Amino acid sequence: MSDFRDLAVAGIASSLVLLTACGKSSSSPGTGDGPLAVDSGGSTSVGLLDSSAAGMGGDDSSGLVDSGTSGLGDGAIDVSITESVDGPSGCGLVGAPTGVLSNQTITVGSQARTYVLSVPRSYDPSTPLALVFGWHGHGGTGNQARQSFVIEPAAAGGAIFVYPDGLGGAGNTDWDLTATGIDVALFDALASYLAGSYCIDRNRIFSTGLSAGAYFTNVLGCYRGDVLRAIAPVAGGPPSAATCAGHVGAWVAHASNDDLVDFTTGGIATRDFWISRNGCSTTLAPVAVSPSDCVEYQGCLPDLPVVWCVHTEGHSWPSMANCSDAGVCFDAGPAVWAFFVRFK
Repeated sequence: MSDFRDLAVAGIASSLVLLTACGKSSSSPGTGDGPLAVDSGGSTSVGLLDSSAAGMGGDDSSGLVDSGTSGLGDGAIDVSITESVDGPSGCGLVGAPTGVLSNQTITVGSQARTYVLSVPRSYDPSTPLALVFGWHGHGGTGNQARQSFVIEPAAAGGAIFVYPDGLGGAGNTDWDLTATGIDVALFDALASYLAGSYCIDRNRIFSTGLSAGAYFTNVLGCYRGDVLRAIAPVAGGPPSAATCAGHVGAWVAHASNDDLVDFTTGGIATRDFWISRNGCSTTLAPVAVSPSDCVEYQGCLPDLPVVWCVHTEGHSWPSMANCSDAGVCFDAGPAVWAFFVRFK
């Protein structure tokens, strides 16, 4: 887990290139790590797989109240992903923008992809932070995922978050679930680019997602288990791959009354996939931290826990705000972060 397999960035003349592109505008350090809303046109070009254009989901500007003026500027960086080991590190680079950076663009193959990047205002380029990917459900956007997941307050400045936008597609998925597909390539490109732009702890890269985003998180946990440290799929289904790379810890949540993704073939199958993958027994124990509705399987491979959370909020991201009478409810955002923070 100490390296980026298949993720090195080539073609960056020096760290000063990143410094120039990322340091055009940065926010002043502020008190706390509350979100900032920034509209900027930062652009990065990554040479990878070719893909056909597809429709982009609509944006949602409601929800978290943001303020601030930092942005990536309108400069572009040309990089390419090669099959190698560690790419350049962003640790020590000063001037990288902080706050919530919306409308960011990275080109993967011939397709421009957009994402929201959230960097704590207290960011210190000498202190490695975790990197958390958040993948939205069908028809959603990265901004909507950020609004509904609500993990950042619990992280309290301990991580950088990135919320990509899907390209849409047939059926109930916005993400290409194949190992060589454009969205796995998008993950590779963003992980490599962000680790070269910011001080990222490469042993603490995580992924979470809802519904279609949970399916994709499970796929990444399999195909990129040598890059990710842990995953948290909510209301998804297991990967169909016969073989996986590396191993990840898994926090799995699913509603017993989910009317879109079947509880048995989706939730239980996802749980059982990671139980088997991580060599766990069938012995259960309460989780060390809330929510009390979750249980943890025992006997797993060292430092590869599997947590299983069942609720009754239907096909949704669990939240006390959506809790129905007499239902099993909890806030998934803090619970996901409590799981991620276990990994050092």
